[in-house]
Amino acid sequence: MEETQLQSRRQRGRNKFLQWKIIGSIIVILSGFLPFLDNIIVWFNPEFANYQNTIGGYLRNDYWLLSLYYTTTSVIIGQFMKAYKLTFFFPFFASIYCSSLYLFQFVWGVKLEPEWPHRIGMILMMIPGAYVVYRFIEHINNLKLELEIQYNTIERERNRQINKDAEN
Repeated sequence: MEETQLQSRRQRGRNKFLQWKIIGSIIVILSGFLPFLDNIIVWFNPEFANYQNTIGGYLRNDYWLLSLYYTTTSVIIGQFMKAYKLTFFFPFFASIYCSSLYLFQFVWGVKLEPEWPHRIGMILMMIPGAYVVYRFIEHINNLKLELEIQYNTIERERNRQINKDAEN
């Protein structure tokens, strides 16, 4: 009986660890979309592209700059929560994409329409991103199945032990 309680405690601990890991993975995935937040807002509210901050700059640029800082923070939080390694694709891609866009426009002087590179970047991110999310969901379902098998095995063993004790 004591062994079953220990196994049950271990099972609860593993479930809690799995929940933290899933939450951390979701945070990491969302952090990859943060640098595109200004464009997402503009898709829903086109007037946002012309809003200005208190010093006359565009508010969407402020959102983009702040999102880069929050992306780093979110990735670190996800790492502490032991996020699945595959989910780090999102912030990695966003970082490479944003730095490439910056280099093209401000270092090499290639004039790009800011809307189209961002839209293409979002599409490029969503294609492999959909695969990552699919694999992530598949992995979670496999873990749930594994936990269910372990639980059923423990219960079966416990019932067998109870029946054996009742016979004696």
